Amino acid sequence: MARMTTRLINRALGYRDPRAEGVRRALRGFREGDQRDLYIGLALWAFAYLRNTSPKKQLLYRKTVPEGSTLVIRHTKRGTPRLEIHKP
Repeated sequence: MARMTTRLINRALGYRDPRAEGVRRALRGFREGDQRDLYIGLALWAFAYLRNTSPKKQLLYRKTVPEGSTLVIRHTKRGTPRLEIHKP
């Protein structure tokens, strides 16, 4: 969803950085007294801020499991095994 929104904004604006375009439009709208440009600029600026403040994903563990087996992931106390593989 976010990637589609970003593509739509980039296509509409012709820019790759919505933050820079938002600042430019907000300042132009404030300077000229144009409310529409001011609000669009502030919205683009807020969108760019929210997009960049999302938590980054990080791979914690990777393992290949044989086909036909079951993988159980547990998150309990420290020191206990987190992964269990049950083979049929």
